[in-house]
Amino acid sequence: MADGDADLPKSIQGEQFEETGIVRASDEDVDLYVDRVSDEVLACRERGRHLFPTIRQAGIHFTEVDDEGLFVRRLTCTCCLLAVKVERWEGVRQRGRTRFHRVASNLEYRTGPDGQVYLAETGRGRMTPRQIGDSVASKALAGQTLASLRKAAKEAAKEAAKEAGGSSGRRRPARTGNASEAG
Repeated sequence: MADGDADLPKSIQGEQFEETGIVRASDEDVDLYVDRVSDEVLACRERGRHLFPTIRQAGIHFTEVDDEGLFVRRLTCTCCLLAVKVERWEGVRQRGRTRFHRVASNLEYRTGPDGQVYLAETGRGRMTPRQIGDSVASKALAGQTLASLRKAAKEAAKEAAKEAGGSSGRRRPARTGNASEAG
Protein backbone atom coordinates (compact mmCIF):
# COMPACT_ATOMS: atom_id res chain seq x y z
CA MET A 1 0.00 0.00 0.00
CA ALA A 2 1.40 3.42 -0.92
CA ASP A 3 1.65 6.16 1.68
CA GLY A 4 -1.11 8.16 -0.02
CA ASP A 5 -3.53 5.23 0.23
CA ALA A 6 -3.50 5.38 4.04
CA ASP A 7 -5.67 8.52 3.98
CA LEU A 8 -8.39 6.98 1.80
CA PRO A 9 -11.56 5.79 3.56
CA LYS A 10 -11.91 2.01 3.81
CA SER A 11 -14.98 -0.14 3.78
CA ILE A 12 -15.84 -2.28 6.73
CA GLN A 13 -15.18 -5.38 4.66
CA GLY A 14 -11.75 -4.09 3.63
CA GLU A 15 -10.78 -3.39 7.21
CA GLN A 16 -11.91 -6.84 8.32
CA PHE A 17 -10.00 -8.48 5.49
CA GLU A 18 -6.78 -6.71 6.49
CA GLU A 19 -7.23 -7.56 10.16
CA THR A 20 -7.72 -11.28 9.59
CA GLY A 21 -4.80 -11.54 7.19
CA ILE A 22 -6.60 -14.16 5.08
CA VAL A 23 -5.13 -14.47 1.62
CA ARG A 24 -7.09 -16.24 -1.10
CA ALA A 25 -5.24 -18.68 -3.29
CA SER A 26 -4.56 -17.66 -6.87
CA ASP A 27 -6.49 -19.27 -9.73
CA GLU A 28 -3.28 -20.97 -10.85
CA ASP A 29 -2.73 -22.54 -7.41
CA VAL A 30 -6.35 -23.72 -7.32
CA ASP A 31 -6.01 -25.24 -10.80
CA LEU A 32 -2.84 -27.11 -9.76
CA TYR A 33 -4.61 -28.43 -6.66
CA VAL A 34 -7.68 -29.54 -8.67
CA ASP A 35 -5.42 -31.41 -11.09
CA ARG A 36 -3.85 -33.56 -8.39
CA VAL A 37 -6.72 -34.57 -6.11
CA SER A 38 -9.48 -37.14 -6.56
CA ASP A 39 -13.09 -36.46 -7.51
CA GLU A 40 -14.15 -37.36 -3.96
CA VAL A 41 -11.87 -34.72 -2.45
CA LEU A 42 -13.14 -32.19 -4.99
CA ALA A 43 -16.74 -33.03 -4.03
CA CYS A 44 -16.04 -32.22 -0.37
CA ARG A 45 -14.07 -29.08 -1.25
CA GLU A 46 -16.72 -27.81 -3.68
CA ARG A 47 -19.53 -28.61 -1.22
CA GLY A 48 -17.61 -26.87 1.55
CA ARG A 49 -18.24 -29.66 4.05
CA HIS A 50 -17.65 -33.33 4.66
CA LEU A 51 -20.18 -36.14 4.83
CA PHE A 52 -19.93 -37.79 8.22
CA PRO A 53 -22.37 -40.55 9.22
CA THR A 54 -24.94 -39.74 11.88
CA ILE A 55 -25.01 -41.47 15.25
CA ARG A 56 -27.93 -43.59 14.07
CA GLN A 57 -26.05 -44.61 10.94
CA ALA A 58 -22.68 -45.38 12.49
CA GLY A 59 -23.60 -45.97 16.10
CA ILE A 60 -21.59 -44.39 18.84
CA HIS A 61 -18.34 -46.06 19.75
CA PHE A 62 -15.54 -44.46 21.68
CA THR A 63 -11.98 -45.23 20.67
CA GLU A 64 -10.18 -43.81 23.69
CA VAL A 65 -10.38 -41.67 26.81
CA ASP A 66 -8.27 -38.50 26.76
CA ASP A 67 -6.18 -37.02 29.60
CA GLU A 68 -9.18 -35.00 30.84
CA GLY A 69 -11.36 -38.09 31.11
CA LEU A 70 -13.46 -37.31 28.03
CA PHE A 71 -14.55 -40.09 25.69
CA VAL A 72 -13.13 -39.75 22.18
CA ARG A 73 -15.10 -40.70 19.07
CA ARG A 74 -13.60 -40.64 15.56
CA LEU A 75 -15.60 -40.50 12.33
CA THR A 76 -14.20 -40.64 8.80
CA CYS A 77 -15.80 -38.68 5.96
CA THR A 78 -17.68 -41.16 3.79
CA CYS A 79 -16.88 -39.17 0.63
CA CYS A 80 -13.18 -38.22 0.61
CA LEU A 81 -12.01 -40.65 3.34
CA LEU A 82 -9.29 -38.15 4.30
CA ALA A 83 -11.07 -36.05 6.94
CA VAL A 84 -11.57 -37.44 10.43
CA LYS A 85 -13.90 -35.68 12.85
CA VAL A 86 -12.66 -36.13 16.41
CA GLU A 87 -15.40 -35.61 18.98
CA ARG A 88 -14.93 -35.40 22.73
CA TRP A 89 -17.86 -36.50 24.87
CA GLU A 90 -18.59 -36.21 28.56
CA GLY A 91 -20.71 -38.75 30.40
CA VAL A 92 -22.65 -37.55 33.44
CA ARG A 93 -24.81 -39.58 35.79
CA GLN A 94 -28.08 -37.69 36.50
CA ARG A 95 -31.11 -38.95 38.42
CA GLY A 96 -30.33 -42.59 37.92
CA ARG A 97 -29.38 -42.42 34.25
CA THR A 98 -26.31 -41.51 32.26
CA ARG A 99 -26.40 -38.56 29.86
CA PHE A 100 -23.75 -37.83 27.26
CA HIS A 101 -22.84 -34.39 25.96
CA ARG A 102 -20.50 -33.55 23.10
CA VAL A 103 -18.00 -31.11 24.55
CA ALA A 104 -15.79 -30.41 21.55
CA SER A 105 -15.00 -31.55 18.04
CA ASN A 106 -12.27 -30.84 15.55
CA LEU A 107 -11.09 -32.10 12.19
CA GLU A 108 -7.91 -33.99 11.48
CA TYR A 109 -6.72 -34.78 8.00
CA ARG A 110 -4.83 -37.91 7.09
CA THR A 111 -2.85 -38.89 4.05
CA GLY A 112 -4.52 -41.34 1.67
CA PRO A 113 -2.99 -44.68 0.68
CA ASP A 114 -1.65 -43.18 -2.56
CA GLY A 115 -0.16 -40.15 -0.78
CA GLN A 116 -3.10 -37.87 -1.53
CA VAL A 117 -3.75 -35.07 0.96
CA TYR A 118 -6.90 -33.01 1.46
CA LEU A 119 -5.33 -29.67 2.29
CA ALA A 120 -3.41 -27.62 -0.24
CA GLU A 121 0.23 -26.80 0.32
CA THR A 122 0.80 -24.23 3.04
CA GLY A 123 1.59 -20.71 1.94
CA ARG A 124 -0.68 -20.87 -1.11
CA GLY A 125 -3.65 -19.12 0.49
CA ARG A 126 -7.17 -20.23 1.31
CA MET A 127 -9.13 -22.02 -1.41
CA THR A 128 -12.85 -21.34 -1.22
CA PRO A 129 -15.54 -23.79 -2.38
CA ARG A 130 -16.43 -21.30 -5.12
CA GLN A 131 -12.85 -21.24 -6.42
CA ILE A 132 -12.76 -25.04 -6.48
CA GLY A 133 -16.08 -25.17 -8.38
CA ASP A 134 -14.92 -22.50 -10.84
CA SER A 135 -11.74 -24.45 -11.55
CA VAL A 136 -13.60 -27.75 -12.03
CA ALA A 137 -16.09 -26.06 -14.39
CA SER A 138 -13.32 -24.34 -16.36
CA LYS A 139 -11.52 -27.66 -16.83
CA ALA A 140 -14.75 -29.42 -17.86
CA LEU A 141 -15.44 -26.76 -20.50
CA ALA A 142 -11.84 -26.44 -21.72
CA GLY A 143 -11.51 -26.38 -25.49
CA GLN A 144 -14.99 -25.04 -26.14
CA THR A 145 -15.53 -21.53 -27.42
CA LEU A 146 -17.86 -19.07 -25.75
CA ALA A 147 -19.80 -18.76 -29.02
CA SER A 148 -20.40 -22.52 -29.24
CA LEU A 149 -21.49 -22.63 -25.59
CA ARG A 150 -23.96 -19.76 -26.15
CA LYS A 151 -25.34 -21.48 -29.25
CA ALA A 152 -25.77 -24.78 -27.40
CA ALA A 153 -27.49 -23.01 -24.48
CA LYS A 154 -29.91 -21.23 -26.84
CA GLU A 155 -30.72 -24.51 -28.58
CA ALA A 156 -31.29 -26.21 -25.22
CA ALA A 157 -33.64 -23.38 -24.19
CA LYS A 158 -35.60 -23.68 -27.46
CA GLU A 159 -35.87 -27.45 -27.00
CA ALA A 160 -37.06 -27.06 -23.41
CA ALA A 161 -39.65 -24.46 -24.47
CA LYS A 162 -40.84 -26.74 -27.26
CA GLU A 163 -41.22 -29.68 -24.87
CA ALA A 164 -43.01 -27.56 -22.29
CA GLY A 165 -45.31 -26.04 -24.90
CA GLY A 166 -46.08 -29.37 -26.57
CA SER A 167 -47.18 -31.16 -23.42
CA SER A 168 -49.31 -28.34 -22.02
CA GLY A 169 -50.49 -26.91 -25.35
CA ARG A 170 -52.60 -29.89 -26.42
CA ARG A 171 -54.85 -31.51 -23.93
CA ARG A 172 -56.44 -34.86 -24.45
CA PRO A 173 -60.09 -35.14 -23.59
CA ALA A 174 -60.70 -36.69 -20.22
CA ARG A 175 -61.96 -40.25 -20.29
CA THR A 176 -64.68 -41.40 -18.01
CA GLY A 177 -65.38 -45.06 -17.48
CA ASN A 178 -63.85 -47.79 -19.61
CA ALA A 179 -64.11 -48.49 -23.35
CA SER A 180 -66.83 -51.16 -23.01
CA GLU A 181 -69.20 -48.65 -21.38
CA ALA A 182 -68.90 -46.20 -24.28
CA GLY A 183 -71.59 -46.39 -26.88
